[in-house]
Amino acid sequence: MAGPGGARPKGPQRPDPAAAAPEFRSWAALMRRVHDELYLELAPADRPTVRALADAAHLSPGYVSEAFSGKRRPGLSAFRAIVGALGGDPGAWEPRWHRAQARQQPAADAQPPPAPLPGVADDGPEDRGPDGAAQPLSGPGAELRRYPVRRFVRALLAWAAAVFTLPARLRRDRRAVRMRRRLIKQVMERAAEDLERAEAHHYLEPRFVILEEPAREQPAGRRRSRTHRRTELVPVPTGVSSVRALYEDLDELVVLGRPGMGKTTQLARLAHRLAEEALAGGDGGDPAYIPVYLRLDSYRGEPIEEWLAAVMSRFQGVSGVLVRTWLDEHLLLPVLDGLDEVPEADRPRCVRELLRLRELCPGMAVGCRTDEGDLRRLVRGLRALRYVEIQPPTRRDVQAFLDADRAALADVHAALEENQDLWPLLQSPMMLHVIRVAYANRPADDLRLGGGTAERVSRIFDAYVAQCLLRARPRPDDAPERTLTWLTWLARTLTARGEHVLYLDRLDLSWLSRREGALPRVVPTVAMAACALAVPVLWVAAADRAGVLHASVPGAAAVALALVCNTAAQAFRSEEHFLRMPQDADGRGRRGDVLIPIRNNGVTMAVILFCLLLTGVDLTAPGPVVVALAYLWVMTTQMEGALTDVFSPVEQLRWTWRRRERAVFSPGTFPVKRVALSTLVWIAVQALVGYVVHLLCPDPAWAAPVAAFVLGWAYILGNQFEPSLQDRRPRPNEGVRRTVRFSLVHGFAGLVVAAALLTGLLALAPPAPDLRRAGFVAALLGLLFAVVRGFRYGGLAVVRHWTIRAVLARRGRTPYRYRRFLHTAEQRILLFRTDSGFFFPHRLIQLHLDTTAEELLPRVVRAATPPVPPAP
Repeated sequence: MAGPGGARPKGPQRPDPAAAAPEFRSWAALMRRVHDELYLELAPADRPTVRALADAAHLSPGYVSEAFSGKRRPGLSAFRAIVGALGGDPGAWEPRWHRAQARQQPAADAQPPPAPLPGVADDGPEDRGPDGAAQPLSGPGAELRRYPVRRFVRALLAWAAAVFTLPARLRRDRRAVRMRRRLIKQVMERAAEDLERAEAHHYLEPRFVILEEPAREQPAGRRRSRTHRRTELVPVPTGVSSVRALYEDLDELVVLGRPGMGKTTQLARLAHRLAEEALAGGDGGDPAYIPVYLRLDSYRGEPIEEWLAAVMSRFQGVSGVLVRTWLDEHLLLPVLDGLDEVPEADRPRCVRELLRLRELCPGMAVGCRTDEGDLRRLVRGLRALRYVEIQPPTRRDVQAFLDADRAALADVHAALEENQDLWPLLQSPMMLHVIRVAYANRPADDLRLGGGTAERVSRIFDAYVAQCLLRARPRPDDAPERTLTWLTWLARTLTARGEHVLYLDRLDLSWLSRREGALPRVVPTVAMAACALAVPVLWVAAADRAGVLHASVPGAAAVALALVCNTAAQAFRSEEHFLRMPQDADGRGRRGDVLIPIRNNGVTMAVILFCLLLTGVDLTAPGPVVVALAYLWVMTTQMEGALTDVFSPVEQLRWTWRRRERAVFSPGTFPVKRVALSTLVWIAVQALVGYVVHLLCPDPAWAAPVAAFVLGWAYILGNQFEPSLQDRRPRPNEGVRRTVRFSLVHGFAGLVVAAALLTGLLALAPPAPDLRRAGFVAALLGLLFAVVRGFRYGGLAVVRHWTIRAVLARRGRTPYRYRRFLHTAEQRILLFRTDSGFFFPHRLIQLHLDTTAEELLPRVVRAATPPVPPAP
């Protein structure tokens, strides 16, 4: 269209769907409605040019021009941005975008079907009329006229299936709604905890500025250079102090601010408000969206859907499949904090993945600090519809905060009156809370000392730590050096690991060096072997005392002791071999957790066997044979356990036909070695059960093989339980408690099942059964089942956890009663708690404690020492 004088209009042109390519006609029709209903509704003076519209939507002018000319398919985020820039409601227009996508036609240059060969057209399914002419079945309703009975039967069966499955579908839908509402309530509770800590003393009303692109018109006739740098965003003051109101306009928000300005608090407030609205809007039914409040510090470059599914799959049992389903249904609304805490190498990939995630969500909010220029450039890559930055509190806000407890902070008032240079230190919500704890009811002489800003902040943090150690609740710390040693080690380790929360029940070998991790690897294996071999020794003693079996108890005990020593020797040989191997990229050696190189332990095995022969033990007697068969079963079970993560906490269990296993062997030989290992385990179970049953109940002859077969299958079915973790744990160390509970329950269940099967089988066997002997058989095999099951499903993880705790305490890094220390640190406001995790009150405090106790202790003692009044 040409305007007067032959010049093209400055605004976007009105698309013509008829002139567009077939694959773009639905999009041209959509953009035509945008042009008619939004662009033309504006006053002529307010109608933006293509460049102004592109700048307002954070898009390129070429993109906007092609979208309005029917030559490009606009993406969902770009379409929402254009609608928002024209004053429309993106949420109301989004269904139209999806309908246009559903009506999209294939490209015009698609290859047509090949022409039929001669004679093929005459061989079609046609009807012949009375005159013999072909009457093809075509036209409206042709398909409905064919096979009416078959179609009626199918419709009837579909209707019957829908009626019969209606109760199940209703129950499934109600269960899904309850799960969504429970997840939203957990988000609201977690956000409420963060808000309660931030508003404990006095809530500072936040001050925002909206960051916008500077208005700039290009000179006529000049094209924008390809090397033109993106200009900095310009802050525009706003009177809006509610982060929810700032988010409501565009459903997309990036919250920026310097450290300590309250970004996390505002994002928690937004998540809390969104969760309240989601619960209230559903009226007890299905919520319209599911807000999730997460931190990005665990992101390591994977696809964002996988990261989100992995994080939420450990959050109250939400499966990864369900998370992906919610993403496909545009239900998840992520509120993500800590973009600056993503490792620097993964930040560009994280920004690209967040842009892709925005296409799958009805809205999104991201938080990032801006004390570095690289971070400001990073967040520009999000191309968000709105950027806001939290401004420092004004001096009136600071005065209102101090006046809320004027008597306790009188000396801080006096220091401010004496030195106006202190105002920048106090214009931060985090620093105000730190100063309130550090100088309440005590002189603020540290504020009067000179120095740079970093030096003054360090002195304030030293005073904060000193006052926390001197708090009367629970009691003043009588050993500050020891406490600072534990705190500084925790801060150093969390910073080095790129984490900010300590979960006590998640301590693993990565918290130790390679050499320190040798003992936690060895102890669980030896403990399982010792407990399992103690059962047959005690059983032989009880059977011999009852007269059921005549066997040498010392011989059985000697064999058990020798086999336990052999297990320990093999484990230590394995660790020596592991320490000599190079590390992988992830810091672990190329080995399984329980696979032991037996070939390196041949000399030790020969020495142990020679010592047994010297003691005169009859290795063919029933007692040593039972102990040896039990050892064979335990060792094969430990080797099979290397295929699963038996050393992780067991917080929930589910039975499955296909259990996930780790590929500890090479991919080419894994199936063969897996079958060989399973066969070895089966042989061990059959040999032990068959020998014990035949030893005490030889008649009838079929009892031993049948009992071995039944218990073998019971063992296989019991192996199909799959443990998993759970992030939602209300108490510290709850994961270890649940693991102990699952270990005991699973062991007791194994005892009951094995004993019941054997007792019932032997009691029904003719001739008249000896229930006394059958009871001894059931007792031995049931107890062995209980020990093996208990250690495999939780016991090994518990033993390793406490061994790691013992090594850390022995090295002086943690106390032996670590949970009590963490609770005490929480009462002293040195740590905060979220469910079962502990973290420092702020990232700046964690970085301040990222030092050694020897360096920090003199400063803390100096800050805690009251000043000596000058002599008169």
